[in-house]
Amino acid sequence: MLLSLSILLLGSCTVRAQSLIITQPSPEHWWVANELDTLAWTAGDNPPQEFSVFLANPDPTILTSELALVSIEPLYEYSKTINPGNITPSTGYTIQLTDILNSTNVYATSEAFEIKPEGSSYPPQTTNSSSASSNSSSTASSGTSTPSSSGSASSQSNQTGSAIERAGFNAAVKAGGCIIGGLMVLEAMIGFM
Repeated sequence: MLLSLSILLLGSCTVRAQSLIITQPSPEHWWVANELDTLAWTAGDNPPQEFSVFLANPDPTILTSELALVSIEPLYEYSKTINPGNITPSTGYTIQLTDILNSTNVYATSEAFEIKPEGSSYPPQTTNSSSASSNSSSTASSGTSTPSSSGSASSQSNQTGSAIERAGFNAAVKAGGCIIGGLMVLEAMIGFM
C-alpha cells in the first residue's frame, strides 16, 4: 500500500510542474540569429521555481542536438533576453524549459518558430495590460518589446500568486511534500502507514 501511494504522489508532483507556458518565441514572434531575442513565459498553479532553457530543432541538418541557452533561470523573471549566437536560420525551432538536474524532464515546449538570418527585422510587438478589480490586491500585466542589436530590451513582469503563497509552496516542497488538490501531503505523514 505504501509503495502504490508513493507512486501516486510522485505522479501528482510531476503534474504540478507542467504549468509553464512559453508565450515567446512563437510563429508570430520569431527570433533573429546572432541578435537579442525575447523568451517569455507565464505560469499557472505551482510551477517549478527554476528551470533550464534549451533550443531544439527536429532536423539534424539544422541542429544536431538540443542547444543549452540558460542553465538556471528563475521563474519570477517571466522573460529573458537571449542571443542564440550564430545559429542556422530555419523554421521548426522550439524552446524547451526543463528540470535543471534532468533535461529529459521537459516542463514546457514552445510552438515551432523561425529563426531568421542576422539583420532581419523583428515582428511588430504589442503591449497588453489588465488589472484586477478594486477588491483584489494584485494586478497582472504583460508587455513585450522589440529587441534591438544595440542591446536594449525591456523585461516582462507577469507574476502570478502572492508572495505568501509562493513562500508557503517553497517551504512545503523543501519539507518533502507535494500539493494535491490544495492539500499539503508530507512524506513524513505517510511514512507510518
